[in-house]
Amino acid sequence: TQLHSYFTIPVGLLYHLWYTFCISTVDQAVKCKGICMPSEALITSLDSLRETYVQRQRAANTVLAALKGTSDALNKANRSLREYAEQFAGASAAVARSQEAFGALRLRDEAIDPLLPELRRELKQLTVVAAALKDAQVAVRGDAVDVIKLGRAQTALQASRVQDNALANVLTELEQELAQAQRALGDTFGLSLRHALAEQGIELGGRPPRFEIGRFELVADFVSRSGTLSYGKNLVNKRIPLSVEQAVATFGRENKAITGRNEDGGRWMEQFYNAWETVRRKRDTNELRVSIVECFYELVLLRQARAFRSAPSKNSFVEYSRAQFAYDFFEFTSRHPVEHKGMRAFGLVATKSQTENAERSVWIVEGNNPHDGRYIADVKFDRDE
Repeated sequence: TQLHSYFTIPVGLLYHLWYTFCISTVDQAVKCKGICMPSEALITSLDSLRETYVQRQRAANTVLAALKGTSDALNKANRSLREYAEQFAGASAAVARSQEAFGALRLRDEAIDPLLPELRRELKQLTVVAAALKDAQVAVRGDAVDVIKLGRAQTALQASRVQDNALANVLTELEQELAQAQRALGDTFGLSLRHALAEQGIELGGRPPRFEIGRFELVADFVSRSGTLSYGKNLVNKRIPLSVEQAVATFGRENKAITGRNEDGGRWMEQFYNAWETVRRKRDTNELRVSIVECFYELVLLRQARAFRSAPSKNSFVEYSRAQFAYDFFEFTSRHPVEHKGMRAFGLVATKSQTENAERSVWIVEGNNPHDGRYIADVKFDRDE
């Protein structure tokens, strides 16, 4: 308001300029670096530890080269003595004794060959760790932490499985530094995403890196510069380029594909009933309670056109996703219940073991956020619950 009174610049224009700056800043930050300043203590620890591993790497290389050189020298000496004795029939007894002594040596069998494989494995590990520590040094030495490079370095160090307390301590510090840098990026990204969605009348919830957009959840991974989008707990897009523009566009597209369809409730319930009956018939059971996942599978088949049923092909298949089914199930069994043959469909809550298996339960969103819902394992048709 003061800016407006002093400079007569419209507030709307100021907001637009500020918002545009935030968008460009966060997109660049996601592509490149974090926002937080690196720890001096961590930099010192990385410098010291990398120097230790570089020295170990040099020592291992030296031993490997020496053993290989010793083996080659022994082979060369044996070969030369044999050729010399063959060329000179009257070679001295000393030559014979030398051949006998070299032949009795088991240095290669007992000392060199058993050690070489272990040395090569050790050297490979040391090379990986030294390179990862170097990447970590570069990642934290700039004005801001390079989240991508630091994340890759941390992954490489974790995968190395080297037993070293000093390395374990530094790895813990790297994890904390990376988490802090990702939180900083998440705050910046979340701020811009919040304003972009607010322009469409949508409120952003959750906390970085897990953002709630209505019934959807966007999980950001700043190391891979991508995110995933789920409807409730049902994954709908496993890789979104991590920019505000892409995130908003992907949400809009998936939201329309799930909640923006013109599904006929009566027709849907008729097909779902037929799917339920098909599962019961295949199981040869009179039980009313059957698996919701099996019903979903049969429903997908029932929704296919005649051309697919007569000649199944990828081109004639009509997509019906798990997320679309979850939305329709709640819509026509709870929010706007539809009866078929005087009966309603009821979802029965899953046990804990069933929730851990996507083949045994489906997450049904029942509220206004992705976590407000239940895992449903079975369904039944009856006149009352």
